[in-house]
Order: sequence, then structure tokens, then C-alpha cells
Amino acid sequence: MPDYDTALLWLRRDLRLGDHAALHHALKTSRRVYPVFVFDRDILAGLPAADRRVDFIHRCVVLLKADLEALGSSLIVLHGRARETIPRLAAELRVGAVFFNHDEDPAAIARDAAVTAELRRLGVVARDYKDVVIFERDELLTQAGRPFSVFTPYRNAWLKKLGTEGL
Repeated sequence: MPDYDTALLWLRRDLRLGDHAALHHALKTSRRVYPVFVFDRDILAGLPAADRRVDFIHRCVVLLKADLEALGSSLIVLHGRARETIPRLAAELRVGAVFFNHDEDPAAIARDAAVTAELRRLGVVARDYKDVVIFERDELLTQAGRPFSVFTPYRNAWLKKLGTEGL
């Protein structure tokens, strides 16, 4: 029996179906999964009206929606502030959990914390996963326990932890 009757899969930079940690866990633990992408006004506000990056993302969203529809699903596409839109949609759909992959951008970390807090207030579980990196920010630190600020020591520590030192 699944952990959740319904869940929301919040897609952001990770506009793919294969090799997607949050999607895998959502499908594994939920009876029904609603994929959603939000064109976030907090991100778009600082960009020019005709930004190539936004155009690229829009084309990827259109292709992903078509791929999901071919599989018998769909993609909810919204425009708004994600920190408001995701909790509101979770409440409207009465989901038990919202699944998403980590985003290491400082603004994204703050946004995700705000969304997670609001979901918790609504009684919805936030499930986030490591996906697009090999080592996350707290998995590779200096001996003093801080993030690296110089590349060569970071590279050496990265290779050592990966087990490919000397390659």
C-alpha cells in the first residue's frame, strides 16, 4: 500500500522523466502523482521580456507535457510565486506530500524553506532529494567544517571522496 494517496511532483530545473530522484520516490510511494511546473515570478521578474533561457525552459516544458500526455498523465503549468503557488495547489489537490529535487541556488534554498514551512503548516509532507550533484554542499567540507573557497583543494577532496584520487 502506498504511503500517500496523492502527491505533487514539483519540477524546476529538472525537466526530465528519466533518472529523476523525486519522480522515482513520488511514484514509488504515492497512488497518484500530479506533476507541476511553475514559471516563478520571483525568478522571472529580474529577466528581460525576451530572455532566451526562459524561451528554452518554455520549450522544454512543452515537450515534457507532451511526453507525460503520451504516458497517460499530464503536467500542470502555472505562473506565479512558487512559494505561494505550490502550497496553494497542494491544498487544492489535497495531496499528502510534495516531492522535489534539491536546488543549490541560495534564492532557491530560501524559497524551498518557505514552501516547506507552509506545507508543514498545512499538514503536507515535503520530500526533497539529492539529484543533480554527486556531492551536496554539506557532504564535502574543509577540515574546519566549512565550504571550500579555493578550487584546487576542493577538487582534491572531491576526487578523494569519489575514490578516484590520482586520476
